[in-house]
Amino acid sequence: MQEMSSLNQFFSEIACQFQCYNIGRRIHLVDPQTFIAFENTDTPWKTPFLQHAWLALTFWKDKRWKDKRWKDKSWKDKSWKDNSNDQHHVWFLKLPLDEQAKLNLAARDDFLRRLFAVLQDYLTNSQDNNPADKLHSLENAMQDNPYGFQPKPEQLANFHAIVHKQLSLPASSYYADTQNYLAGNNDFQHWQALGFQGFADIAARLDETDQNTQTRTTNEQLINEAISQLPMEPYQVLGTCLENHRVSPQTTEAIYKRLISELERNDHTAALKQLCITSIRASSQASDQQLQVQLLSAILKSVVKTDIEVLAVISGRCWQLISHAQILSVFLEVLAVANIQHQGAFKAILSDLMFIPGMRDTILQAFRSPNRSELLAQTIGDFFKTI
Repeated sequence: MQEMSSLNQFFSEIACQFQCYNIGRRIHLVDPQTFIAFENTDTPWKTPFLQHAWLALTFWKDKRWKDKRWKDKSWKDKSWKDNSNDQHHVWFLKLPLDEQAKLNLAARDDFLRRLFAVLQDYLTNSQDNNPADKLHSLENAMQDNPYGFQPKPEQLANFHAIVHKQLSLPASSYYADTQNYLAGNNDFQHWQALGFQGFADIAARLDETDQNTQTRTTNEQLINEAISQLPMEPYQVLGTCLENHRVSPQTTEAIYKRLISELERNDHTAALKQLCITSIRASSQASDQQLQVQLLSAILKSVVKTDIEVLAVISGRCWQLISHAQILSVFLEVLAVANIQHQGAFKAILSDLMFIPGMRDTILQAFRSPNRSELLAQTIGDFFKTI
């Protein structure tokens, strides 16, 4: 047997189908051809986080289609049903990137060598174990692998919800209770018995209708009507889930209205900080970009604008909007002020942002702006001395 040359080859050898999900800055399905190009180091990883590509690989036995579904890209058809009884398994991988955000060649080759050893062991024991046990052993192969990692609980909940939706599998047992809660049927203060997974399922199924009523109210409509009334705790959970999904102008407007209403009180409290963070996360994939610009602008003018957690969430979740002319200059100025209290914050946040393909030149151009403050100019100078 020849040594491994790709993950695609590995899964072909064990007769499994697989899908790749990006679970770094947000969770979404990766186009198969995009993943192949990345694995071959033909293209950079578009959304690196902490100079790594954070992946989830789901794999399963598929006797009907084998490699056909991978090759003809029929994964794009979200209506297909998985009627097989085969269980899905998952690997969580953290792969280092080079200075161009491409897969680090040394790491890639080391990982493939480890996969080759796993494959040899799998094939050697293929006659002794039943298929289910063999696949479980493959799933556990990442436990002692330096490229494996354990996602945070909220990541796992959102990943579970997204995969189940895309594979046309049922939502969790928390789904109906969360729908009922968002409909306001049992008072919005009674949220303690709800599960995080239920909110993740709701966010992954915005187009589905409320099963608790005779109306055709969708989950998106339930959210839009509930946002202004939710206590902070369930609102934070909802925001953590919505960040992985495209949200409509109506949802963004509901988020924006609640933010503005509470900002007008001008209370510098922990609750206000959490509201800003939740608003950023919940609207991070807003389809109405102009309204999202207004939302971020309001936060960058608020009393919590220099809070390092607020700025980190903006850079981590809204990196695409930071390059907007109305946002970038203000963001840099505020970050320079925050750096006075949090030494190293400017370097940490900008180093991460500039590693994203396409962001470096935009930020460097902003650095040269003649309108920058003296503080920002000094902070930029210090930044270049440390890189």
